Amino acid sequence: MKVIDLQTQMTTEKGALFSKELKDFFEATFKTVIPYYQTDDEMMDVFRQAGVKVIFCVPDPKNFDEMDATGDYVARLVSDYPDVVYGSWAPYNFNLDIDKYVVELEKYIDKAKSFGFFYYGASTGVPANDERFFPIYKLCSDKKVPIKISVGHTAMGAGTPGGSGIRLGSERPIPNIDDVAAAFPELTIIASHCPWPFHSEMISVLVHKANVYNEVHGWMPKYFPQELKKEMNSRLKTKIMFGSDYPFFAFDRILKGWTDEGLKPEALENILYKNAERVFGIKY
Repeated sequence: MKVIDLQTQMTTEKGALFSKELKDFFEATFKTVIPYYQTDDEMMDVFRQAGVKVIFCVPDPKNFDEMDATGDYVARLVSDYPDVVYGSWAPYNFNLDIDKYVVELEKYIDKAKSFGFFYYGASTGVPANDERFFPIYKLCSDKKVPIKISVGHTAMGAGTPGGSGIRLGSERPIPNIDDVAAAFPELTIIASHCPWPFHSEMISVLVHKANVYNEVHGWMPKYFPQELKKEMNSRLKTKIMFGSDYPFFAFDRILKGWTDEGLKPEALENILYKNAERVFGIKY
């Protein structure tokens, strides 16, 4: 199978999204083994063996110097492993000065050959349609790079008192993503994650807004809502994209889950790589 993965985490010490202290929690949650820490070559061999080409999610920077260093790292991975790495989603930290961030984001996109930023509103409680983000959206629209905005229920904080402060309402497609898509019609928006329990809203936005797509990482396909699975074979066959959420899901497990769903061959090919090729202008 050809696979373009829009939600891949790194397993190197420099690129890992979370600390070793959280490793046990995520291994128990996803019933997997997380290979912390690998070398760059070891990590790339996993992707090659799976036949997967990746777009990395990278750690949120504590400051702009750290963001610059991450850009250097990703730029080297793109250069050293062009058969595997397309680039990354740009990092974001809600606590950084927004005007300075826009300047540094443009540098990051150019240097790291990255896509636009990835916003995870559940961690901040601030929905994506907040106007303070509009300068970021304008930059990404002007530079013609897609962005990712998280949707749906999240494993982060699940089962803890108060959900560890995670706000699920920030993950609704309507109005959050719908408002951004309407305000920036030239901006390509990738909703990120299986959108349950807001899947009906997500389907509505995907049908209504030509500039919105959905990569559905975070769940095994057999657990997707039936309404969503039905639409993948019909109206949404050009709108859904693959995200593994590796290393939470091993590639053999998640890809078998997709093939076991019995989707139409055209729909499955679109989800695994053709939609990403078309929307991002890349080739497997």
